[in-house]
Amino acid sequence: MRDVAEISQTLAEDLSKLEWHSEGFSVEDYMTLDGAYFVEYIDGCLQVLPMPSAIHQVISHILCALLMAWTKHDPDARALGAPFKIILRDGQYREPDVCYMRGINAHRRTPKFWTGADLVIEVISDSNRNHDWITKRREYAINGVPEYWIVDPDQRLISVLTLRNDAYEIAGEYRDSQQACSVLLEGFAVDVKKLFDDALAAS
Repeated sequence: MRDVAEISQTLAEDLSKLEWHSEGFSVEDYMTLDGAYFVEYIDGCLQVLPMPSAIHQVISHILCALLMAWTKHDPDARALGAPFKIILRDGQYREPDVCYMRGINAHRRTPKFWTGADLVIEVISDSNRNHDWITKRREYAINGVPEYWIVDPDQRLISVLTLRNDAYEIAGEYRDSQQACSVLLEGFAVDVKKLFDDALAAS
């Protein structure tokens, strides 16, 4: 088995691979990886995600900033943008574009990762659409994330999904001239047109 330093170098040199397998690659090894890439961990397998576009990053930053501002309603709450790890279960780590944790769950936060989240947001990339709509939707639901937003820049669409038992239901699909409204965070809403217009202008 190659050592962590060599694997880190491999990842840095070849970000085009969506998935890279390493037999026996441990959680401890994964936590030591450091570099300018987005990498997730599923049961000994590293998944290297495509580098995001400019508009993807701007949308993520805007939404994270809006959630950070929302913490004035809950001073112990926190919002973070990727890259930052959340653990969904033993052996499964994801890096949502944006994650939010209410103050009541502050004990689930550590400096290196959070255990789950109360709300996660993924901004769709064309090359990785099924990862957000199918794979992550299933994983976040099974592991009890109460609310999941999927943001589609091409369609100028925000889908808000809320957890019912172990699956998500679409609480609302919001387009230009509408406000995307959270079910979990009462009163939190995003102006869809302004979000996409501002992101386009800044990217």
